[in-house]
Amino acid sequence: MAGRLSQSKTKFSIMQNGQILRNLCLLVATCSMAAVVLGACNVCQTNNVKCLNETHYEYCATNVEAGQVQACPDDQVCTEFAAFCMPSGATPACQNSEADGTCETCDGTNLFVCTSRTTFQMCSGTNLTGTPSTCKANTVCSIRSGKFCVDSCEVTGSLECDRSA
Repeated sequence: MAGRLSQSKTKFSIMQNGQILRNLCLLVATCSMAAVVLGACNVCQTNNVKCLNETHYEYCATNVEAGQVQACPDDQVCTEFAAFCMPSGATPACQNSEADGTCETCDGTNLFVCTSRTTFQMCSGTNLTGTPSTCKANTVCSIRSGKFCVDSCEVTGSLECDRSA
């Protein structure tokens, strides 16, 4: 009888350890998927593109001049896939809130928003339209000023968009 009780305890212990191991593997898999889904802004991906926000990207291939911000077509988002602009149902590689600085987004009430320290773009409702416009040298984006771009010494408070172009 004592032998059976010992065997039952051993089997129960093995089953319990197996369940703990299974739960641990599930937790690791879930966490790694969350990291893939969340992605990162302004980081060169395997597709040679770095997403600057949900809809804008820059090539980061060796032989392409840096600093050329491009926009995905309307209703598309920047992804980590080979076809880096995908329909807006796809998960963006870079969530707007993860960018290297905060920027206003098209919320239906603004006609223009700064998309970086030195670029701005027109809004159509809640979507960016066209391609970004660039401020002249030594100026920064300031939609609130009513001038689009101003000399940096004219900025009062923080920048409207503290993100590199």
